[in-house]
Amino acid sequence: MIEARGLTKRFGGRVAIDDVSFHVAAGEIVGFLGPNGAGKTTTMRVLLGTLSPDAGSASVDRPVGYLPENFAAYEVLSTRSYLELMARLKGVDSDGEIERVMSAAGIADLGRRPVERLSKGQKQRVGLAQALLGSPRAYVLDEPTIGLDPQQIVETRRVIAGLREDAAVLLSTHILSEAAELCDRVVVIVRGKVVAEERPSSAPDLEERFLRLVGSSELT
Repeated sequence: MIEARGLTKRFGGRVAIDDVSFHVAAGEIVGFLGPNGAGKTTTMRVLLGTLSPDAGSASVDRPVGYLPENFAAYEVLSTRSYLELMARLKGVDSDGEIERVMSAAGIADLGRRPVERLSKGQKQRVGLAQALLGSPRAYVLDEPTIGLDPQQIVETRRVIAGLREDAAVLLSTHILSEAAELCDRVVVIVRGKVVAEERPSSAPDLEERFLRLVGSSELT
């Protein structure tokens, strides 16, 4: 489970997130939508424990598989060596696990290649592989398909869809069609406040509605 309860975070005199509340149950993918600067990344950092809230609380089942938007690895290592290192840091038995996550992320043929020689899309899939290590009970994925080609996007979405079988997944994306395809619910945040929460299946005009919410910052 992933749960935010009244989260508020200020940076000096600026309120980055203001009384943010939502939950993601096991077996569910929830999309986290909002324009740049809306407070998505701040919320995710508070959920992950890398930022402390000024008010409210967060609860996340551990371990957590995290993929940041701007994923960075130790580029002098090979892909396999990097994943082996991450497995050790996470306390995950790497026997058979490295092959599993590399296959799931579509990088089974890149194990010996140095990370520094990978394309942006390939590095993003290495990031997805490290998030999958140990089959976490919760995932926080920030723009997981950014930089991927169309075929890689399809494959990555298939992997993400499969995660709901055993885990809670919070998915931040700017691609509204991706949210509509993958998510059981979406939470929209604008200027640090949650302004909508609904099921894409009941809102076929998700793109139009999102643009209206972002423009007006009001739930209609």
